[in-house]
Amino acid sequence: MKNLIVIIFSDVMENCLQKLFKYLSYRDRNVLEGIGMKVAIVGNGNICNLSHIYAWKSIRGVEIAATCDIVKEKAEKACKIANAKNHYTDMDELLSNDNIDVIDLCVPTYEHARLSIDALEAGKHVICEKPMARRLKEAKKMLKAAEKSGKDLYIAHPRRFDRRWREIKKNISSGRIGLPKYIRRCERSWLPFPSNSWYWDSEKSGGVLLDVGVHCVDLVKWIFESDVKEVFAKGKMIRKEAKENNTYDLVTVFLKLEEETAFIDVSWAFPQAYASFYSSLDIIGTDGRMEYSDKNTNPMIVIKDKIEFPRYSPLLSTDLNAFRDEMKEFVHCIEKGEEPIVSKEEAYEILKITLAAEESIEKGKVIRC
Repeated sequence: MKNLIVIIFSDVMENCLQKLFKYLSYRDRNVLEGIGMKVAIVGNGNICNLSHIYAWKSIRGVEIAATCDIVKEKAEKACKIANAKNHYTDMDELLSNDNIDVIDLCVPTYEHARLSIDALEAGKHVICEKPMARRLKEAKKMLKAAEKSGKDLYIAHPRRFDRRWREIKKNISSGRIGLPKYIRRCERSWLPFPSNSWYWDSEKSGGVLLDVGVHCVDLVKWIFESDVKEVFAKGKMIRKEAKENNTYDLVTVFLKLEEETAFIDVSWAFPQAYASFYSSLDIIGTDGRMEYSDKNTNPMIVIKDKIEFPRYSPLLSTDLNAFRDEMKEFVHCIEKGEEPIVSKEEAYEILKITLAAEESIEKGKVIRC
């Protein structure tokens, strides 16, 4: 019997997403308050079309005024979906539009720093998808640009807004299993992009460690509320695409904190014939243990003359509501001048730890943070 993944993403899925966010917008119309701000989304690929557009459209008082992508067709498509007034292929032209208040960056990792700095210097607030940057020195420049411009810089770590993770954090903070001492987090998927994609170029993406591992590092810091002291990591190249590009698609990381330890396992080499995403979490405390598995990203399995794994969502690891709540948080912070749940300084520390793991792989030794 030949296994086959059936990934449902079509106009039907897109219509379902629009209906979902229309419902969310109606349900929360009295609490999702914008301030008449105008947003431009830069980078009109998957994360833009699958989550950011719908998240922004669910917040009353916020207008998606423009979309921007170097590929004209992508900018036009996103503009149509968002009901935006304008679309651009030139970032400088977009930034010259004085009516734009916020730039939402959904661009590849290696463009995060350059475009964030350009937008800040143009007097725009910036929301940038994780990770903060590809290199630590680039992230430092982003912090300086934000300070100099007087505008806000937000790094999007959506897991903090996922209701599942919030419930876990709530139970940990309540002392339900005592003081947390050990975390094991596993996230595995099959990267669907061809070998010439920027994802497979480690200099641009940081490989699976930076793309997926940064989520896990964020989780560890959030749960433990403790500083990471030492990092040790090992990487492997399993798939042909990984070997061709000299990029790790399987990485294991050991983190030593003040009084706690954590083990992280991330991969882009999970068998393609199985469900799209597998993850698990194990937390051991002084008075108990907590286990959570969201490996059932594909809760439905259909078996006939083939095995099918229909997906309930086009997003693998984050609840769609998390993106809405995340953008709501950023709107509130811009309006009130408050710090977000994940400050830009904390996002910098998360990046620092993740890149220490990359250094550990390269040097084959423990890296002190």
